[in-house]
Amino acid sequence: MNSRVLSISTILVMIAIVAGSGHEVSAAQEKPQSHLRLENTTFEFPGAGKRNNNGTIGDFCCTGETAIIRTAQGTPIGFIYSYGFSGGINLRSGAAADQLSVLVSGISDRARPNAGSISRVRSSIEFAASEMKPGFSRQVTAGALQFTVTIVDAQFIDEAHSRFRMDSVKIKVDVQEVPIA
Repeated sequence: MNSRVLSISTILVMIAIVAGSGHEVSAAQEKPQSHLRLENTTFEFPGAGKRNNNGTIGDFCCTGETAIIRTAQGTPIGFIYSYGFSGGINLRSGAAADQLSVLVSGISDRARPNAGSISRVRSSIEFAASEMKPGFSRQVTAGALQFTVTIVDAQFIDEAHSRFRMDSVKIKVDVQEVPIA
């Protein structure tokens, strides 16, 4: 009788271990495991993209420069447009503005990187001229991508930094996949 009780106890312990293991495997399998591997994660403007020349590249148009974010396999999954502005004025030499906008887009569904423009989310990061000190950064999420824009350099037309010289702006944009929760 004792050996029979021991056998049943042993079997119950084994069932509990197997059931517990199975549950852990199921929980792990429920998490999406798609990880985008990006071809390039840092873009420095000017120079990191291609001039739009009044045309469209990806999601953005017209006179700025657009960089394409690609997977390691070469699939375009997002874009960075450098840059938009507001409060522009003409100077004797060049132009100045009071706000900088960096436009970004990223795929909405990381499991479908080939879905094209229909599945991309657009966003932007804005900087007032007075905020454009080297090292200052802002972050935004667009779809499955997270963008961090950092001011590298900007020259101003006055001591108050009310407007930046448009031809002096240098930025760095770091891109990464939004962490899977």
